[in-house]
Amino acid sequence: MADLERLSQIAMEIIAYSGVAKSTYIEAARLAREGNFEQAQEQILQGDEVLKTAHETHMQLLQKEAAENTPQVSMLVLHAEDQFMSCETIKVLVLEIIEIYKKLGKEA
Repeated sequence: MADLERLSQIAMEIIAYSGVAKSTYIEAARLAREGNFEQAQEQILQGDEVLKTAHETHMQLLQKEAAENTPQVSMLVLHAEDQFMSCETIKVLVLEIIEIYKKLGKEA
């Protein structure tokens, strides 16, 4: 497989895994808003598994670049990096949102 093709494949995998993880985290926030905290936690765990796969794929990209000692930057790779980082940010925010919903539920 050509280098550019492999690089594009890795980037697309990161984008896809990050998107799935992001969706599960958002679903967790929705479930928490409805008071379904156990289901929300299950969604967080599912998202974590997918995010772990995205992280492993991201590491492949970094290792490939380090081994070749020739940084290859494309718009697709930049987009993959952006999606991966935004997913990590969303996870942190959703965890905080869930805690807020729990606290509000105790006060009601």
